[in-house]
Amino acid sequence: MRYYILFIFYSIGIQAQTYEGTIGEHQIFLELDIDYNDDRATAFYFYKSHLKNIQLEGSFNTNELTLSEKFSDIKEEKELFTLSIDKGVIVGTWKNNGSTLNVDLRKTTKNLDEYKLTNLEYVRDSITIHNRKELVWLTEKYSKKSLFRLGNGFTKSEREFMNPKLDTIHTNNATVGLECSWADIRIDMELVSDQHISFTEYSSIYCGGAHPNHNTVGYNFDFKNKKQLDRITDMYPNLNHFQLLKMKYENDSDLDSECDYFSDGEWLWEYYSWVLTKNGITITPSFPHAMTPCEIGFPLNYKELKEHNKN
Repeated sequence: MRYYILFIFYSIGIQAQTYEGTIGEHQIFLELDIDYNDDRATAFYFYKSHLKNIQLEGSFNTNELTLSEKFSDIKEEKELFTLSIDKGVIVGTWKNNGSTLNVDLRKTTKNLDEYKLTNLEYVRDSITIHNRKELVWLTEKYSKKSLFRLGNGFTKSEREFMNPKLDTIHTNNATVGLECSWADIRIDMELVSDQHISFTEYSSIYCGGAHPNHNTVGYNFDFKNKKQLDRITDMYPNLNHFQLLKMKYENDSDLDSECDYFSDGEWLWEYYSWVLTKNGITITPSFPHAMTPCEIGFPLNYKELKEHNKN
C-alpha cells in the first residue's frame, strides 16, 4: 500500500497537458509537463508542417513559464519561450536565432500520437530488383526513414501478406524518428529468394537518458508460406545454435577475448538477432549496453545447419 500512496503523490506532482496554437503564423502543438513539487517544467513541441519533436526544459513560477531547448544555456536563447499561463491559455514570446515571435496556445484534447500517425506521408524513391522481383523503396516525408514494399514479381497474396507487416515496421521507425532527439536507422538487405526475404535493421537512437541505444534486429519472412520467422528453431527445430557456434568459433583467435563469447555459457546467446543469407544464416548475440561493440555476426552455412538439425 505504501508504494501505491507514493505513486499517487508523484502523479499529482506532475501534470501533463497538451496545447494547440501558433508561434507567429506557424501552427504548432505543445505538450507540457510541470512538476509542482520543485517548479520544474519539461515540454516538447512540433510544427504541424514538420511533425518532429523539439525537446524543451525550464522552470515554472506563479503562472510564469520559461522554456528553452533541452541541454542549452538559457542565455543562448535557443528555442526560448517566455510565457504566462492563465485558465488553459498560454501567451508570450518565442526567440531563436535572433528572431522573436508571439506565442498563442490553447488547451486541446487532441491525441498527438494519433495526429502524427494520420499525417505521415510515404514518398516513392526507387526500385531495386532481386531475382526478377521488385522492391519498391519509400521514404517517410517528415522522419526521413526508408523501407521497401513488395512490387512486381511477387504474387498478390504475397504482397498482401508482406506489405502490411512492412507498413508497421516503417511506421514504428518513422514514429521513433519524430519522437526522439536523433535516430539513425539503416536497412541492409540480406536475402531475396523465391521463398524468403531477410533484412537487418541497424539503429542508433537517443530518446533521453545517459546513453543512446544501439540495436541490431533481423527480420526473416517466409512469404510463400505466409510466416514471419522469429526464432532459428522456426526453420531448424532441432538445432542447438549455441553448441554449433561454440564448436566452430570458440578457438577463433581473431575474436576479441574481452567479449568472452563462449566461456560463460549459453545465456549470451539466448537473446540474439539472426538473418537468412544466400549461404546460410548469420547470428548476432545480444550484449549489455556498454559492450555493444561486441555484437558482431557469426555465419553458419546451410550444410552445417542441416547436419546439426538432426534428432
